[in-house]
Amino acid sequence: MPAMEGLLKLFDMWEIQVLVLLSFALQVFLFFTGSRRQHSTSMVLRLSIWAAYLGADFVAVYTLGLVSRHEEISAERHVTGVTQSLVFFWAPFLLIHLGGQDTITAFSMEDNSLWLRHLLNLVVQVVLAIYVFWKSIGRHSLELLLSCVFLFVVGIIKYGERIWSLHCGSFTSLENSSGRRYKGLPTLDEKEDMDEESNSQVSTSGGYDSTVYIAMCSMPHVHDIFSGHNFISESAPPDRMLDDSTNVIKTVSIILSLMYADLYTKALVVRTRSGIIFRCISQMSAVVAFALFHANDKQRYSKKDIAITYSLLVGVFFLELCAMFISMKSPWTWAWLKVRKWDKLAMLSWLLFSSDIRRPKAKQCSLPSMGQYNFLSWVTGSGHARTFKQRVMTMCKWLVNLVCLERKKIFWMSKLLDTEYVNVDEVLMECVAKEISHLSEDEGSNKSISKKLLDFLAYSPDFGATILMMHGLTDEHLRKYATSGAADMEANTEIVDMIAVCRKLSNYMMYLLATHPSILPLSLSAKSILDCLQDPKDFNFELNTLDGALEPTMEVVELVSVWARLLIYAAGKSRQEMHTAQLSRGGELITYVWLLMALHGLGDSQTRRIRLTNGDTSEGKVEETYAFPVPTATSIGPEEASSSITAGVINRWQHLARRLRSMPPGRADSSPRVVGDQIND
Repeated sequence: MPAMEGLLKLFDMWEIQVLVLLSFALQVFLFFTGSRRQHSTSMVLRLSIWAAYLGADFVAVYTLGLVSRHEEISAERHVTGVTQSLVFFWAPFLLIHLGGQDTITAFSMEDNSLWLRHLLNLVVQVVLAIYVFWKSIGRHSLELLLSCVFLFVVGIIKYGERIWSLHCGSFTSLENSSGRRYKGLPTLDEKEDMDEESNSQVSTSGGYDSTVYIAMCSMPHVHDIFSGHNFISESAPPDRMLDDSTNVIKTVSIILSLMYADLYTKALVVRTRSGIIFRCISQMSAVVAFALFHANDKQRYSKKDIAITYSLLVGVFFLELCAMFISMKSPWTWAWLKVRKWDKLAMLSWLLFSSDIRRPKAKQCSLPSMGQYNFLSWVTGSGHARTFKQRVMTMCKWLVNLVCLERKKIFWMSKLLDTEYVNVDEVLMECVAKEISHLSEDEGSNKSISKKLLDFLAYSPDFGATILMMHGLTDEHLRKYATSGAADMEANTEIVDMIAVCRKLSNYMMYLLATHPSILPLSLSAKSILDCLQDPKDFNFELNTLDGALEPTMEVVELVSVWARLLIYAAGKSRQEMHTAQLSRGGELITYVWLLMALHGLGDSQTRRIRLTNGDTSEGKVEETYAFPVPTATSIGPEEASSSITAGVINRWQHLARRLRSMPPGRADSSPRVVGDQIND
């Protein structure tokens, strides 16, 4: 018991100090790992970031409450000392920690919608910190109190930046925004202001800088896509962007990185004029606070408190320096400096961006990993365990068979352990991009697909059932194809690549059905579809009913085309809310496909929708009613009606959108006056 009492006494003496240092350690961890989840599917990394994100706020708020009652707690615990405490001085540091880091402001899109709660929390915590400061007036020197005031300024600005970022990143703000945040940048709207030499370099070089520039020029159109404003949008992707399939894939990757930064970090706030001003005030206040504290006489304070305070001050400087480094390596900073002909600073910014230590140039254009799940291996029990998780799952299957339990009860474990991730190669993306280009130009052809398969695709009861059956047919066909074409495969590496692409697409669509069914356009529950085919007999019976759906002579390239179009159809039916959420989870291949389709004007959110086949009449079976029925034009033909009425309405709406975009920020919310059917200019 004496040992326990000693530990409790030691904890009472060091409780606040440990919690303050823990709060700082969590901020350092979030700073260096917060943006890594953008390109990682590691569950361990996501869980650790999630725990640190939630724990950082909890520790800071709890510690600030202890600091406010430090004197009362010390008196209750009979903790006395000959030196004064610097605990009150740590209150503004906790406000700084609550302000978060530049690399992560929100863990998910739901966090962005809670910006009002954080605003209320800011008011409460600032009042509490001021209460701590007020209690310390008269007990400490003027230099120390002034230093504390400047740290308060830093903390309030940091917390304000976080709330501002959460508000701008919310989906409501995204929908209500007109996109002037991108249109107002000189690199987007005032390209002619660039000097002739720089413009020629950007236009003619096919390098990485040209790809980044094109991605930034596409951001107004991408914003309209993510916000659902593309119907009346006059912005469009640059013509150069869609010319080369390889370049467009890299450009889409950079675009999604920029969107992630705007939604989940402080990037959007820091690059505004007011954001830069407040950031400069914050950094200067931190310098003044450090100078005043260092000049103060600290002999009457505890040495351990002085050491902790210096650690916190150095930590603030360190994180501010790293934040400045991140701002300098932003592509927006590079473009801003380039337009203003600050060539040396622009060159420094470009070197920092293109040679990022944590994410070099090759990885900045990289595609996300794609999940793989083989349902046939689960049903039949075949397949080789390649990973440690799959070997664990094999052992679980053996135990279930040993105790005679239903395998359905551990299907959730199979989805967790049997899922693996592979890299999305350029061959796969080129195949998908090629199919998107064919569909956008109406060059699609189904002449190589059997009548039985077309009937199945057209009259399948559910898209999930289509994926499941095609998954089984593909596995069987590839097995036969590999056997019959073994000699050709040895001589033709292209066939080997196409087989790998086909298997990846099949397993990826199965992975989406098993683990992310909400992304797919399903009419039935994915769980019910998968549960009813857990028995190998039932699964084989269903496959046998489709015997002959895939012709034995069908080329694997044609099968890749089928799977690519199934993926395109699923992406076209998805909603932008799902893809903004996926950006914080390592990204999904279907998000890349969805954005690539949107840039070509394809998808349910675009002007051209995609159905599975021309025999798919499911949408036509829905009874429709109209709040404002439009009379059918009888005196003129459909084409003339479209050109004379519809085109005129669209042009008028686009004219209104152009006027609203050109308004100053103060007039953006004002409504135009309408007289009759004319909009007053």
